[in-house]
Amino acid sequence: MINFITLSSLLLLVPSAFGAAILRRDNGCNGWPSVGIKDNNASFELWAHYESRVTVPLALTSFSNDTSNGNSSATKAYLAPDDLGGTVIASLFQLNNSGLVGIGSPDANGVNATWISNSVDTGGSAPFSLAADANEAGIADDYCEVPNTDPHGPLIDGPLLGVMGSTSGWAICNRIDIPLFQGVVFNPASYSSSYGFNFTTCQNVTIYLRSDALGNLS
Repeated sequence: MINFITLSSLLLLVPSAFGAAILRRDNGCNGWPSVGIKDNNASFELWAHYESRVTVPLALTSFSNDTSNGNSSATKAYLAPDDLGGTVIASLFQLNNSGLVGIGSPDANGVNATWISNSVDTGGSAPFSLAADANEAGIADDYCEVPNTDPHGPLIDGPLLGVMGSTSGWAICNRIDIPLFQGVVFNPASYSSSYGFNFTTCQNVTIYLRSDALGNLS
């Protein structure tokens, strides 16, 4: 397991009550070159590419298998492998003012639930909350769609998902409470246990976008 914490990243850390750290936001695409994209209204999927070249689809999940009341009882969701995070709440996404928006299942009136990204803590998950309006996503302006210019680009056929000025640092880690569950973690560290993740299980991934509009869905 590669330690994600570097000297430069430590300079941005602020201790929390749990002894973990919260990384200061950089206003999403403002920390990228002009090619960074902060808005993408075309729905896309998110996929994780492991160093072993295995790819898995990601989704918003509840870290729970409770479906007694459908998804309506959930008010928080987390980015995770779609089959290893519990109840799937949304699997399509958009970018709105550097905020990531999850498109949930329609309610009784046929209106799709809207999930907006919250600020990302280094060492923690990628959390989302239920919202009335997708425009609220810009409140946590952490995310950016970044053209893939990596030398290994052909292995990842799509633009990358960046957060807080970096497309690296993503990992998938097992939960502590339910070890069969996994979640996406940014810059995992030993204090990731404060967020419910087992640091020793973390595996590096690159997260990228797939959609019909991008021509890489098949």
